[in-house]
Amino acid sequence: MSKLTTLIRYFRTPKRFKTRHSITKLQDKAVCNHIKFVRQNSSFYRRLWDGYDDSQWREFPIIDKSAMMDNLQDLITAELDVEQARKLAERAEKSRDFSSKIGPYSIGFSSGTSGFRGMHIVSEAEQAAWAGFMLARGLGSSIFKKHRIGLVLRANSNTYESIGSSRIKFLFYDLMSPIDEIHDAILGDNLDMLICPPSVLSYFVDIGSKIKVKRLVSAAEVLESTDRQKIEAHFGLTLHQFYSSTEGEIGATCELGKLHLNEDVMVVQKEWIDEEKGWYHPIITDFRRTTQPIIRYRLNDILVASKQPCPCGDARESIDSVMGRSDDVFKLLSTDGSIELVVPDLIRRAVMQMSDSITAYIAIQKTRDAIQIQLQPDGLTNLSMAGFEQLWNSLSIKPPNIEVVPYTHIPSTMKLRRIHRQCD
Repeated sequence: MSKLTTLIRYFRTPKRFKTRHSITKLQDKAVCNHIKFVRQNSSFYRRLWDGYDDSQWREFPIIDKSAMMDNLQDLITAELDVEQARKLAERAEKSRDFSSKIGPYSIGFSSGTSGFRGMHIVSEAEQAAWAGFMLARGLGSSIFKKHRIGLVLRANSNTYESIGSSRIKFLFYDLMSPIDEIHDAILGDNLDMLICPPSVLSYFVDIGSKIKVKRLVSAAEVLESTDRQKIEAHFGLTLHQFYSSTEGEIGATCELGKLHLNEDVMVVQKEWIDEEKGWYHPIITDFRRTTQPIIRYRLNDILVASKQPCPCGDARESIDSVMGRSDDVFKLLSTDGSIELVVPDLIRRAVMQMSDSITAYIAIQKTRDAIQIQLQPDGLTNLSMAGFEQLWNSLSIKPPNIEVVPYTHIPSTMKLRRIHRQCD
């Protein structure tokens, strides 16, 4: 991998944009060139866009993970056997050796927490450029200073070793290892920066961790406000965030800790769920990713748009939170027998009203009329159901049975989903 490519991309990544016009100007030119390349090199997209001009890209048919995985062989622009790539990724998952590639291409799986595993294929050039972009967004200081960066992840990537140098060193901590072993290793490694799932950071707080770093970054899971406050209070740092998925790097925080969309690498269109409340599904078009193009791709994440511009002055759109996914929405029975959809944010608020002492929770819809609530610390008493009662009344929902049980989640390769639905 070219370290020069990484360095060039680092310096070409704007720290902020002053106006929306400068963002749309960059996007329009980049997308136009990208669409031409993809139409020529991807038979799947060429068929999908039949009858559309390149200038109509904003109205191209929308695809999702299922469509991408079903058509991956025809969708990619590289001459590569997808089945061979899948077997390579499966072997890496079992052996925990993620260094193997097919020619210049690295292969990986998504975590599969939605029940549908995605696969991503990236070239060395894309990895090098991605590395420069993420260093520009995440380091918080000069690339020429020395940095020891710890990554607590479910899968390593040869990206990190490839861009490592005498000044920047990446240390990988495998979530397959016992969590206390990971903690002890981090303590002894004298890190400057730690990139870590919030559930792991929350566990570190619970055990009174003495980890000292200069910069803390949440990644790989939804970061909730309760976790953020808990982690920031313990470590005395602003908790930054990378909002990413198999489909790309969607957002990163500014120096004030506000999450901004990475509009200098992708266009994010909105499929509104509730425009007044700012809830939407993002439709992403990544104009930097060429091997496995992501164009008009619908994520099932639910984002909450910020109503006010960020005080940092960056014109890139900001979001208040990643609320969850569409399959985190509860489907409960209304008093007239129909199905009422309840978004994660409403469940979250009701849970947090149960007690001021709650430090962690999980809410699972088991059936149409049964919800399980796991609470930490164990043994909480005098729990209030007022928040749930108000919620059921406001939406005319037949009150489901709520069972409160001890908190069971232990940080591991399985992503933490605080609110999710286990029934259809």
